[in-house]
Amino acid sequence: MGPHMRSKALHSPWTPLRTIRVGEVLPLGESSARWLIEELWSARAVGVLGGPPKSCKTWLAVDLALSVASGTKALGRYSVREPGPVLFFAAEDALALIRERFEALSSQRGLALETLEVLLVDVPVLRLDREEDQNKLSETLRLKRPKLLVLDPLVRLHALEENSASEISGLLSFLRHLERKYEVAILVVHHTRKSAGGAGQGGQGLRGSSDIHAWGDSNLYLRRARDGLLLTVEHRSHPAPLPILVRLETKPLPHLEVSSKEVSEESADPFAEEVFWCLKNAPGPLRLEDLRQQLSVRKQRIVEALRELTDTGRVERSQEGFVCLRSPGED
Repeated sequence: MGPHMRSKALHSPWTPLRTIRVGEVLPLGESSARWLIEELWSARAVGVLGGPPKSCKTWLAVDLALSVASGTKALGRYSVREPGPVLFFAAEDALALIRERFEALSSQRGLALETLEVLLVDVPVLRLDREEDQNKLSETLRLKRPKLLVLDPLVRLHALEENSASEISGLLSFLRHLERKYEVAILVVHHTRKSAGGAGQGGQGLRGSSDIHAWGDSNLYLRRARDGLLLTVEHRSHPAPLPILVRLETKPLPHLEVSSKEVSEESADPFAEEVFWCLKNAPGPLRLEDLRQQLSVRKQRIVEALRELTDTGRVERSQEGFVCLRSPGED
């Protein structure tokens, strides 16, 4: 290197990145090291709660938020290691509706709603692809210091192209920055693709860029199953527990409950349940082509699912189309 090049190197305008020796990094403490909610959500994890429409994603998000805020067990089973305040933004539901859900679950657990440290973000729009809204959320976290931030759902938080890794990665990096700066776990509710039907899909079934799946430290996935909803869990740093079968019970008050039934082979493949759900919620019979348009999948997949549902006596074919005969779990 000549004198001129050495001179330029000695007067670089750039500030170097901060480094630290690995031995100087403080180890995780025993109490806070592993879990926010045992088996379901790692301490300070960022991640996704994914599932198709009307699969109780918001109910589960409310259950987890209530558990962290109150220190009571999530789904009546999973212990909270370090309870604390929760910040909750529901972009699609009115505050009164979110209050109803928290009130039902808190009454079910014998808790007083007024004592819960669940803070609802009271703004009509929160756009995390805009610097102003990013700064507002960051300042809120600085002041409130929650243990958990819930954002429901991802699609209402930005105007980016979700299929573009270059666009969505900036938003995900911002959320990761918040986790590290404020030591907060972040749960983002997100939809799965209409065509995501196969067993074992997990994060591959999430809508948008694969970066969304890769970003998560802990991810939860809800799928419709014959006997309720199948909840699968994955972690970056822990073994995944076995799939969990849950149901939305209505008595004495609406709440999610872990089912006593074992997870069956039928429960493990959700696509037939997607077809069943479409028929169950349709105002009248649906033809094969109607189902194909709704689910955006190959005709053969729907034919196979209808054959299974017909053989098990859950669906019937009439002159007008296919109709649902009974709901999952009624037998």
